[in-house]
Amino acid sequence: PFPEAKITLDYPLYGCDFDPNDSNRLFVGGGGGASRTGVGNKITSLDATSRDALQVTGEIVLSKDEDNVTTLAAGQRKGTATLLYAGINSSPEQQEKGTNEHFRVLSAEQPKANAVIRARVAELNRTSLFKTDDPNTYQRLLRLTQPFAGLPQFGAVATGTSNDSQIALFEVDAGNNVAPQSRGALDLKKEAVDLDVLQTAEKSYQVMYCDEYSIYTFDVTSGSDGKAPDTEARCIYNMPSDGVRPSFRCIRYLSSGFAFAVANLPRPGGILLYGFRLPKPGKPDAIARICVNTKLPRHQAGAKATGLSIANLSPIASPGAKLGDAQFVIAVASNDFSIQLYSLDHQIVGDVDLLTNLFPLQLLRDVHPAMVTNLCFSHFIPPKPGSVKTQYLKLASTSVSNTLKVQHIALKKHFDKATKARRGAGPPRVPRFVTVAKPQTPDPTSLFLFIAGIVLLIGVLLQGVLEVKGFAKPVVGGHKWLPSFIHTVPVSPPSPHAGFLSRLLEKHPDLAATARANNRDNQKFPPGLVLRDSLVPGGSDITLHEIKGTEMTETDTLIDANEQGKQWNDLSETQKALWRERLKSGGHWAEDMGETVLKGVLFGELAAVVGGVV
Repeated sequence: PFPEAKITLDYPLYGCDFDPNDSNRLFVGGGGGASRTGVGNKITSLDATSRDALQVTGEIVLSKDEDNVTTLAAGQRKGTATLLYAGINSSPEQQEKGTNEHFRVLSAEQPKANAVIRARVAELNRTSLFKTDDPNTYQRLLRLTQPFAGLPQFGAVATGTSNDSQIALFEVDAGNNVAPQSRGALDLKKEAVDLDVLQTAEKSYQVMYCDEYSIYTFDVTSGSDGKAPDTEARCIYNMPSDGVRPSFRCIRYLSSGFAFAVANLPRPGGILLYGFRLPKPGKPDAIARICVNTKLPRHQAGAKATGLSIANLSPIASPGAKLGDAQFVIAVASNDFSIQLYSLDHQIVGDVDLLTNLFPLQLLRDVHPAMVTNLCFSHFIPPKPGSVKTQYLKLASTSVSNTLKVQHIALKKHFDKATKARRGAGPPRVPRFVTVAKPQTPDPTSLFLFIAGIVLLIGVLLQGVLEVKGFAKPVVGGHKWLPSFIHTVPVSPPSPHAGFLSRLLEKHPDLAATARANNRDNQKFPPGLVLRDSLVPGGSDITLHEIKGTEMTETDTLIDANEQGKQWNDLSETQKALWRERLKSGGHWAEDMGETVLKGVLFGELAAVVGGVV
């Protein structure tokens, strides 16, 4: 996906960094340690200008009696030479004597054009920064602040495999005295998993470090008498313990207001990425808040993160300057020999700074044949206005397999929509740079298809239930696949006019009680009208004396006792008319009620002579 340059050296590589003033110069270090394997300890300078190949321009062979290079960082220039800072333990014999000068300062000369002789790399100083006598201690972590012209750099180193975990602080200058100036040390209860440093003002710095589950920060002020941090380390974030608790692996500053962290899920659970909004100065009780996060794709579910590097494509020009709209490129190395690239945007909306659009950029599979030990981005320096040359961001990665690879990520100019276009003789718009490769934003089509599938499934289930209940025609064959407990006999819905007769009889309880008693005793009572409410409990017929007129009076008129009631539709038109008139005059029916209300009642008849109804 990106142009790639590769080289194989003769020793395993553990540290790498680009020259902060020249993205075409790359330094790597490593070796076999204090052993008799024949694998030497070295630091090598390379030219990374070509997108096809890497060329060695200088090298220093270190003592085989000492440890290999564990950490490496490039700093400012002293004259034409670039200062290098490395972590190299002294020999076992020296450590037994209580001496471990683990911090080394070297210089790498600029290579000369068309020169046969390689550029010189030499050691300038060595010292010990840790305040511990543990012989197992080594310099596992090393971080430097972004270099600014005319200002010293601040740095921090952290112990590894030590019983007395520490973070040692120092300043380095490109002047005559290249030895690091100690700025104190911080004793830790737990070993630092990772750390980073940031210059917040001309003489002010902040250090951030993490253990497995917590993130801490503390402030430091530059000065000749600096002996310790200005403030105690303060925990700004604790990983929630909710059963599956991720553990931090890497952490970096994005700006004075934001940080970025990588965490591994327990077991083969995958990798999580977090963007944190840091507490503002002057608020000691404030904590960091997650403002953006994501999990690496499903195909890397079992991977564990081993390294992190971040490049700001719109770097600030002075300490403490406010960061504007910018894109960060993030590289995460994992134990499956792959490197996942992400992009992250920093945006300013009104007076609010935001982190947005944390999206995958590219997955580099099988970058090395063995474990990736380190990776770093080049320090991107925007070109001068008017430059038309394609700009590249370089990503270097090293491995214990002696291999070094550099990916060249193409960049392009980007004009923010909020930036006003040039008018008249005003200054031209200043573009910022973003990657040519577009981030892999979420596809809304997948979301729409998922929602449509859910709606379709619910529709099929509903249709199936309606079918087995008898409320719909068979379409999806619900009776074949729905569970048996749903297959019940459908209950007929009650008539909207149910209880019509019951409501009539409620007005004449004595007459209704007499009728029910006669019916239970199977007596032959004076004939009358046979009425039946089909939904009255018990479903019994009710036979009443005939009542004439609107006033409810009894009559001696007799009818056949075997006479059965008829449905409304079975009555003749004459009988219907008589029934309507009698019910209307009795106040039990009106024209606007319609005849539907009468279809649930059985009506008695006598030679076309209809009596009254209760």
